[in-house]
Amino acid sequence: MQEKRNIDPGFWSRADAYVKLANQQCNDAQVGEVRASMLYSAARFAAFTVAAQAPEAAVLQAGAAHAIAHFTEEFRKMLEDNFRDQAANFDAYFPRAKGGNA
Repeated sequence: MQEKRNIDPGFWSRADAYVKLANQQCNDAQVGEVRASMLYSAARFAAFTVAAQAPEAAVLQAGAAHAIAHFTEEFRKMLEDNFRDQAANFDAYFPRAKGGNA
C-alpha cells in the first residue's frame, strides 16, 4: 500500500471511517453514485483547503493549476497502490466458490 512517508497516527482511522461511511451509503444508493459523491466531496474539500490558505482570490487562481496537478498526482499514486493491493489480495477480498458462479 501507500509508502509510509510521514503519515500521521490518525490517517488510517480517518480513511477507514470514510470507507465505512461509503459502504453504509451503498445500502441506499448504487456504488457508482456513492463513488461519484465521494470523489466530488474529496475534490471540494481539497479546493477548500487551498482556498482557505490563500490571502486573496487572485493568489488562489494563480496557484490553482499547481494545486490541481499536486492533488491529481497524489490521487493517481493512491489509486495505483489500491489497485495493486486489490489484485494481490483478490482471492482473500472476494472469495468465490471454485468452479461455481461468480
